[in-house]
Amino acid sequence: MIKNAIQRAAAERKLAEVLASLAHAKAREQRVWRELADRVEDELAEYDAIVRGSRSVFQLAALDDLPDALVKARLARGWSQKQLAREIGVSEQMVQKDEAGGYESASLARLADVAQVLGYQLLGRLQPADAPAQVAAPDVGTHLTGPL
Repeated sequence: MIKNAIQRAAAERKLAEVLASLAHAKAREQRVWRELADRVEDELAEYDAIVRGSRSVFQLAALDDLPDALVKARLARGWSQKQLAREIGVSEQMVQKDEAGGYESASLARLADVAQVLGYQLLGRLQPADAPAQVAAPDVGTHLTGPL
């Protein structure tokens, strides 16, 4: 996942390298290079859509998806890590550490604070992992939703 403009620029450089390799690849290698190019293009498109404001709801398949969703929410809000840090009352380095580490060392309270100051709420359900899919209402999914 691309988390900032610096990473976006690096992804663009990587895409150029991958496309150059694709152009010179042997037939049996082209599929691998094309798949890698597609992944990088998808990440760039997602980042651009979030920053542009055309994506503001982020689906979560599992709780492990929450850290990336919070970063996306920050980007959608147009905030830097410094702005987020100021709003939740921690250092910019703490936000950098939290985002780089996937919020693994952050408390549940801090996760809630981040979502709240960004204007987002977590909607969803908790059910046994082995529960049949038809038990859940079809229109209810877990997602982080914020200002539209």
